[in-house]
Amino acid sequence: MSDQVSIRRGDPTDRLAVVRLFDAAMLDTAADRLSRQLSATDGLVLIATREETPVGAIALDASPASEEKRVTVDGTRVDSDTDPVRITAIAVRRRRRDRGIGRALIVAAAERVAPRPLTAGFDEGVRPFYDACGFEIDPHNDRYWGVRWPETAASEAPQ
Repeated sequence: MSDQVSIRRGDPTDRLAVVRLFDAAMLDTAADRLSRQLSATDGLVLIATREETPVGAIALDASPASEEKRVTVDGTRVDSDTDPVRITAIAVRRRRRDRGIGRALIVAAAERVAPRPLTAGFDEGVRPFYDACGFEIDPHNDRYWGVRWPETAASEAPQ
């Protein structure tokens, strides 16, 4: 059996599989927001599959951030002028972790939303993951905020 994964855009028929992935990762995701993201009205869901079975997913919110949700990373303000796309959830099945699937989802998401940056809010435990994926990270209250600029995505593109 190959350990290769394919990444594709999710659609409303993927809702149950995506909910199961996010629930297994103990992520709190709003059902109505996930439905909108799957129908692409204000976001996007990408699904990593192995032999047609979903093994990971990333949900993105492309709606404008409210003023209090905007962040500054390394002195650069991420605001409506750059239209950031926020990662609302990312999960990989436990037995498939540490195989590059999460990173592949981040890279695929960055390619899909370019030239817009990706942003994410996260806890200390996953900071090494976001750091390895090229995010510039700053502490924000009791969490961390990161920005992955389009230049990072371009530098990872195959030559």
